[in-house]
Amino acid sequence: MNHPARSFISRESSTTRGRDARSAPRATTGVAAMLRALDVRPSRRLGQNFLSDPRVAERIVAVALGGGAGVGAATAAAGAAAGPPAATAGPILEIGPGLGALTERLAASGRPFVAVELDLRLAEHIETLLRPYPNARVVRGDILDQRLDALLPGTAPVTVVANLPYAITSPAIAWVLEQGPRVARAVLMAQREVAQRLAAKPGTKEHGSFTVFLALHAELNVEFRVSPGAFHPRPDVDSVVFTVMPRPYPGTTPEERAAVERIVRAATGGRRKTLANSLGHGLGIGAERARAILGRAGVDPGRRAETVTVDEWIQVARAEGAAE
Repeated sequence: MNHPARSFISRESSTTRGRDARSAPRATTGVAAMLRALDVRPSRRLGQNFLSDPRVAERIVAVALGGGAGVGAATAAAGAAAGPPAATAGPILEIGPGLGALTERLAASGRPFVAVELDLRLAEHIETLLRPYPNARVVRGDILDQRLDALLPGTAPVTVVANLPYAITSPAIAWVLEQGPRVARAVLMAQREVAQRLAAKPGTKEHGSFTVFLALHAELNVEFRVSPGAFHPRPDVDSVVFTVMPRPYPGTTPEERAAVERIVRAATGGRRKTLANSLGHGLGIGAERARAILGRAGVDPGRRAETVTVDEWIQVARAEGAAE
């Protein structure tokens, strides 16, 4: 897929969450000590929190390996060796492994495994963890600059796993969807409010252009909630583990989905405007012509863009296409 996905990404990186991690008390053991030894300082501004609870790590790995959220890592790994379902068997890509809370558990499955880490200090640490696993390797760099076919050549469907920092949640999901059918599914963890925005219903303040984009190209299922105490530094909000299953919206063509993306971007620029005004301005066609298109689609031109459902956006796109 060649989606202009970056256009749907919200300005998450501008949000500041809580105090800076450098003001936290100094610890001598565990995650805090390891970070200090590596000279890594988590950024609260970017929502950079490291998973420290092994029980949560086991649950995430169990979901990724197809064993379900309640299965321990050892059981899931054993199930993988015995032959997991075809939909979930295959290579694994971990985005931003951090200190490796999930990494060794995933590599131990025996599947081809690649971890992509931007921070060179963390990448070196992960490389050390993965030395016993000939099926695993580390790639240093930004995931947004990578192509899945280069990271894991072949045709086998890939499972993507990531604990996503607040600042890159939407870009990372867009990247996953841009990889097309190579991604079987993505098991992701993000702040709960971000997950709520991704699954927001029309008419709610969280519903926006990226919500529509995700619905056009994937299904989202929430797996379980994770409390702030499972991380270092401790965030101010809960997190959620969720699964993204790429798939085209039923009954649509690639051309229709691309048209919906273009129209939604145009119409969601001004939330205080009526749909006719925002669409007319965004497409450069004027309010009168926008009203005519909306009328043919059976959508009230006086509504706000955030109230429109995906099915209705599809009808608008089809009405626009018929008018050309």
